Amino acid sequence: MKNIIFLIGMPGCGKSTIGEILAKELSLKFIDMDIYIEEKTSKTVSELFEKGENYFRDIETEACKEIIKYDNVVISTGGGVVKKDININILKENGLVIFIDRPVERIISDIDVSKRPLLKDGKKRVIKLYNERYHLYKKASHEIVINDKTIDKVVTEIKKIIYDN
Repeated sequence: MKNIIFLIGMPGCGKSTIGEILAKELSLKFIDMDIYIEEKTSKTVSELFEKGENYFRDIETEACKEIIKYDNVVISTGGGVVKKDININILKENGLVIFIDRPVERIISDIDVSKRPLLKDGKKRVIKLYNERYHLYKKASHEIVINDKTIDKVVTEIKKIIYDN
């Protein structure tokens, strides 16, 4: 089993929920990268985005470099971490990267877009981001898990992948 498991995917795909359960079941530490960034900067992700997406992405890259120092951890990344090749390289070289692929229709049906900086423009923006990023998630991942079933089944599928690696 690898020491670091990274969960990547669209905002609302279930990374944080799945990550917390997975970490608990495997007796690993759980880190939500957005919360890590907020604690490090003493600013919310939304506040950081006010200075521009590039500003936030640079902070996110620094967080990627720092977070790989942890051991025995499940890390839920931000949805846009795959937008920079350096981040993809950091993740792939330092852990097992699992793409939580949730059908966009399901994401739209149950996320509160008003709380997500890049999604505040509504459901059309979610579809646009999905179409822009899908190939990046596939490129960045070692494994893909479709989140179209119960959380327990998704967690069980991920545990099988982890033990097979």
